[in-house]
Amino acid sequence: MGITTEAASLHGSPFPTTRWTLIREAADRSAPAFRQSLESLAGSYWRPVYAYFRRKWDKADEDAKELTQEFFAILCEKDFLQDLSPEHGRFRSYVMASLDNFVRLEHRRASSLKRGGGQTILSLGRLDGFEPPAEGTPEDAFLVEWARAVLEDALTDLEAESRDAGNEPAFQILMLRDVQAPRDQDLSYEALARRFGVSVVDVSNALSRGRKRLRELILGRIRDTVSSEKDAVAEMRQLFEKRP
Repeated sequence: MGITTEAASLHGSPFPTTRWTLIREAADRSAPAFRQSLESLAGSYWRPVYAYFRRKWDKADEDAKELTQEFFAILCEKDFLQDLSPEHGRFRSYVMASLDNFVRLEHRRASSLKRGGGQTILSLGRLDGFEPPAEGTPEDAFLVEWARAVLEDALTDLEAESRDAGNEPAFQILMLRDVQAPRDQDLSYEALARRFGVSVVDVSNALSRGRKRLRELILGRIRDTVSSEKDAVAEMRQLFEKRP
């Protein structure tokens, strides 16, 4: 993915007191942000979960979609999130550990019973055309898709920040050089400077600032589901080092 972790940019900062807030709100049906928090968790995890069902259990597309929908609905229905706390470790690890048990214990019921009071947690159209990676283990597929989800969310935030600041070219330079990196284009600093009508120094500054801010945004999203700053940095390293 081209995202590096060498500059542990937030190493010295205190771990936010808001960690695990998202999970706690998704576990509390009385919380004002319950639905939004649950959908946010599902939005980040639907693709990794779907990929795992396809690869580990050799499920067809529609069956994997149904399982994915049911998995998130049952998190809501059976209050599986209620007993979670930072002491239990990473939320990602909890999700992975839950998937096999879910398939064995819940999907044995070959029925069309709608869980979660008929709620739709995910729009299954979001899965159309998606294929999990064929290489590696099912666990690898889960990690790859989780990393991509985190990266995409962080890039969306960074793009919005750049747009609000009137600095969209800087975001586009970062996307071209570090994220999309089309092989048939000259992506040297000089070529990017000519393309965007800026100086080479401007390109260098845009990349330096963009990379730093992107790391901050990624760490910010990871923090919501781990118990310490050390875990957040370790999670980032595991997700993004040597990944496509």
